[in-house]
Amino acid sequence: MIYIGKVRPSIMEPPIDKTVIQFFSDYAPLKINVSNDSEEQKKLKMIGIDGFIAGEMKALIRKNENLISRDCLILDLDDVIVSEINLIDTIKQKLGKFAYVFYPSISHGLKGVRYRLVIPLDKSVNEQEYKLLVYFFSNKILEGIINNVDQSNLTWSQIQLLPVLTQYIKEEQIIIHNGENLFPVSDGLDTAKRWLKDYKQDTGGVTSRKLYKNTSQFKKGGSRYRNTTTELFESIVTGCEEGNRNNRIAQITGGLLARAVDVGAVLELVKIANQHFTEPLSEKEVEETFYSIAKKELGAN
Repeated sequence: MIYIGKVRPSIMEPPIDKTVIQFFSDYAPLKINVSNDSEEQKKLKMIGIDGFIAGEMKALIRKNENLISRDCLILDLDDVIVSEINLIDTIKQKLGKFAYVFYPSISHGLKGVRYRLVIPLDKSVNEQEYKLLVYFFSNKILEGIINNVDQSNLTWSQIQLLPVLTQYIKEEQIIIHNGENLFPVSDGLDTAKRWLKDYKQDTGGVTSRKLYKNTSQFKKGGSRYRNTTTELFESIVTGCEEGNRNNRIAQITGGLLARAVDVGAVLELVKIANQHFTEPLSEKEVEETFYSIAKKELGAN
């Protein structure tokens, strides 16, 4: 199922019963002129352009708990380190036997080469499986293509904008590749698990933290030790709906600074918290809120 909606508000339209390839083949991209003004760009992304989620939702309010499953993998390629021609050729080489949709995102041309990759799956996946596949593709399959991974790819209920035509984007740049197969989930997960087991971050050989294991097998910690600090740290990863995001950033910033956490570490932690929001704030908004609270708590020259 394909669900259409705007970034704001987080209400989706009733689902469209089409495959991903059918939907994009029928879709007529909106023609727009993208402003160089960052605030106008943000407004356009938030309320001017339709986005989509492919999968199954139990309610039409877009939030993590309402998304049951996804049936395609979606990756935003923002920090591309190859030319557009090389990018398109490399994706074709790596995924040519599978169906996929590959199109420039709205910032393409304004901020370098920026594309969105949509890969239909042969069966639906849950949140844990989806995040593992995103992590595997971002760090292994796309190695040498992108530099820094877009962390919003890991947001379970993230909405992705549909293709548009701008002064920088032409219709022929929207690639709909109807490959002979859909990407095999079972094989992909097996490969990803083997890779993750051996994967090491560049930290002196320390094995990467296993981010996608199921933690529900463990009993809850001793409740007698719970306090406001416990709740503060949990709030970093519990996410937040629209309308309270700036307050959450402010609360986390103030709470951590009051507990004498290093200022630089606090900034990194609130950025992590932002990535767990249903719709992350811009980095500019996060930093503005952080610096405002830091000045109140610590003073500044």
